[in-house]
Amino acid sequence: MAPALVDAPVEDLAVRLLRRFLRLCESPRTRGRMVRLVRGSTGSARAGRVLYRVINRSVLNPVARASGVQASAMKLELVSSQLIGIAMLRYVVEVEPMASASIEEVVVLAAPAIRAALQA
Repeated sequence: MAPALVDAPVEDLAVRLLRRFLRLCESPRTRGRMVRLVRGSTGSARAGRVLYRVINRSVLNPVARASGVQASAMKLELVSSQLIGIAMLRYVVEVEPMASASIEEVVVLAAPAIRAALQA
């Protein structure tokens, strides 16, 4: 494990990433676009790249920069895959209980996986 990524900022980063992403997906202003991007990414490599760019630009880069945490591209791609998986279950396939869980419930359950990807 990289010592620079084991301290509290990584924990804060995992929670902040999840909250920001879930707010983006649940905001009335952006929800439709996010769900379309997630749904479209399953059948098109181009749409998948667009979704990744949106997550990178709107969630990963701003939160990581504000937290002062450095992470490799591979780690950020792993985090993106976690976020996309959550969005797929929650908003596209609507698997219960994930679909109706509160944001805080999802954050508590998913933060360890995000943290692990950042610490790998």
